[in-house]
Amino acid sequence: MRYNPEQVGDIGEVTSPPYDMMDRPLIDSLLKAHPQNIVRLVLPRLVSEPVHAASPYDRAAKLLRRWRGQQVLVTDPEPALYAYEYGDATVSVRGVVGALELHSRDAGVVLPHEDVIPEIVADRLAMMSASRTNLEPILLVYDGGGSTNDVLTRARERAPLVDVSARDSTWHRVWAIDDPADITEVRQALAPHQALIADGHHRHAAYLQLRRRHRDIGDGEGPWDQGLAMLIDQSQYPLQLGAIHRSISEISLDDIVDSPVTGFDVGPREPSTGELPLLPSRPGELIVATNTSWVSVRRSEPRDPAVSDAELLHGPLLHAWGVGEDRLGYHHTVEQTVRCAHQDGGVAVLMHPSSVTEVMDVARAGKLMPRKSTSFGPKPRTGLVMRSLDDEV
Repeated sequence: MRYNPEQVGDIGEVTSPPYDMMDRPLIDSLLKAHPQNIVRLVLPRLVSEPVHAASPYDRAAKLLRRWRGQQVLVTDPEPALYAYEYGDATVSVRGVVGALELHSRDAGVVLPHEDVIPEIVADRLAMMSASRTNLEPILLVYDGGGSTNDVLTRARERAPLVDVSARDSTWHRVWAIDDPADITEVRQALAPHQALIADGHHRHAAYLQLRRRHRDIGDGEGPWDQGLAMLIDQSQYPLQLGAIHRSISEISLDDIVDSPVTGFDVGPREPSTGELPLLPSRPGELIVATNTSWVSVRRSEPRDPAVSDAELLHGPLLHAWGVGEDRLGYHHTVEQTVRCAHQDGGVAVLMHPSSVTEVMDVARAGKLMPRKSTSFGPKPRTGLVMRSLDDEV
């Protein structure tokens, strides 16, 4: 299912970044830019619509049905995989989008590496259940040695179905892969590999819960046995791995300095000079900052590479500071982290990014990092390729 350019005009104006990458000002700007932006469906709790329904999720589902009836959203006539290529002035990636068969975590096919927040899983599940739609693909990476390159190259020889630029200076192109031989080739190329969840832990957990819900009421096999996913061959198009920072509400920098933690050194307090604080220079170091000053918190003992910085923060440090998970905020930029910390009367905790090797080692060992520990990028844009379960029943 895709947006119909004959109805909405510029497809770039109706798409959005992933739902958890947007703050309130960005959401508001997208809503003002186009009345049919995908945000109205993806984040119904944050959007007021003149559509009467019992819940925001039912309201979004009703709006989706209206858009389908108006041909704002249309479903391609034939089943296909999709080649999706996107990037900006500095980087581009390419991968395959399709309906991925769901397996339990124990099967070791799709490997999570982060814990999830139950409330967010419940939110995504409610959205999927009401809309009966996968509105955005989860992002998976695998090491395929270029085994899908030939199919993707052949797809790119045709005119793309979608070729748009977004407001964030990214560009996006989509091609259908509908030749049965090409689809078979992609399936065979992907089948031997494990995939790591790069983005979409909460949506993947919601996929599994939706499948379980259908099983519990006696439904047999159906479209709930798959979930929309984009798979990128990390050996060919390595994604960048960034940190997700934390803000802690209702705590001062003095509280941090005055709460020593065994195994850690707290550096001298440094004044901010009107610029944002620097990121940590190495693993095992955190920067705790306000908008006026900051300190470095470093491991004083040899670093265990099997223990991530997020585990250090969520374990001994938060315990020593007397902070529970309910006082944490999660942010993708330093500016947003410092701003939210200031608004909440707290501090910003700036993280050093994990390495891809570390993340994969954690996942293959069956361990989970604390929630929101990593940020793979660049990420696909929401609204370019969707999947309605009603089209496959």
